[in-house]
Amino acid sequence: MSKRGQASVFIILGIIVLALFGTLLYFKGDLLENVFDTETEERFTSPDIEPVKDVVQGCVEVTLLDAVEWVSNRGGYFDPFNSSSASRDGAGVLVAYSWHFDHGTRIPSLYGLGVQLNNYMADNRENITDCIDTNIGSYERSWNIQNIDEFVLDVPQVTENYIKQRISYPQDSLLSITKDDYAATASEIVAELEIALGQAQRLGAEISSCFNGDYVGLPTDYNTFCNVGGIPFRAELYNMRYHNNIVRMLHQDCNPDCDDCYILKLPSPAGEDILFNVALRTC
Repeated sequence: MSKRGQASVFIILGIIVLALFGTLLYFKGDLLENVFDTETEERFTSPDIEPVKDVVQGCVEVTLLDAVEWVSNRGGYFDPFNSSSASRDGAGVLVAYSWHFDHGTRIPSLYGLGVQLNNYMADNRENITDCIDTNIGSYERSWNIQNIDEFVLDVPQVTENYIKQRISYPQDSLLSITKDDYAATASEIVAELEIALGQAQRLGAEISSCFNGDYVGLPTDYNTFCNVGGIPFRAELYNMRYHNNIVRMLHQDCNPDCDDCYILKLPSPAGEDILFNVALRTC
């Protein structure tokens, strides 16, 4: 074979190799593009309602913590009525429905505390919705979210060490997220705080019981911290009896002189203690 013929063969082979190489590059690029397209597609067509529920839960918990602090500072009430027979703390703030022992002292029950918290939550609902609107934006760019602000706040359940807030969505306005043919709904969310408001309520009721004198006629092992040495309520004896309590108390003078004040300290998830004020009218 002549040199010219050999050169032609090499040229043809080179063209074929280049063509094959170009074809491989084309298909490789197309394959990589398809892979990334698939990952992107999976990311945005598989929404998860749990992060959306977490946003609602977190915003409710923030306001619920505010509610606990507000109500606790006022002796268990959202808005105590302004009465000359009610007690005030050292700063003159009305803190509890407290009267002379002949008339009794009203400390809310556990359910009553829940009602008072619920009153605060209803009055500050806008804070919850503003928080949700601020934190839900990244999800709304990818998913269609409906009825997120259409929740109903049930009366919180107050126990010894926890407060649970049920967040309900009515059947005609369920919380929902959709994307293409995907859909998910939720009818309720539960927010929870670890705060010993129930312990504070029990302690406040015990203090009131001692001052009101309604321990008379009860078993001898009841309220052994009452009326000891002429002192209506002995805090140190109470703490010895309930040594597992995480609530602690301070006793201080009130203004006017006819009030006796107890400050109950509740550890808070936010770090700083929540103060539950119990003020009693003694004259």
